[in-house]
Amino acid sequence: MSGKLLIFLSDSPFHHESVDNAIEISEAALEKGHEVNIFMMMDGVYNPVKSQNGEPFQMTPVSERLEGLMKRGVRVSCCRVCMELRGVALEDLAEGADMGGIFDLSEMVEESDVILSMVS
Repeated sequence: MSGKLLIFLSDSPFHHESVDNAIEISEAALEKGHEVNIFMMMDGVYNPVKSQNGEPFQMTPVSERLEGLMKRGVRVSCCRVCMELRGVALEDLAEGADMGGIFDLSEMVEESDVILSMVS
């Protein structure tokens, strides 16, 4: 039996292990056949921003890791208000990421079997 997982992520990339944990949990859930949605809010909206560069530290940018998840069916949605407050535009995000609002979030919550909040 597969389920639906929703992850709330509010930490920025390269700031806290919660970002890595969210990605790794998503990968594990996909391996088990579950559906995964990630809703990014607060500084979490910086995670799918394409301009990241992990090269100096031999790190894969979080945006690229998220693109890999999205290619496997994960929905990545960023809070519209959080993006606007931080000057992040939809075209700044990795391909496949979308912008959502409170109504989108309420639907995700209603449809989810498990909800994880990754906040530090």
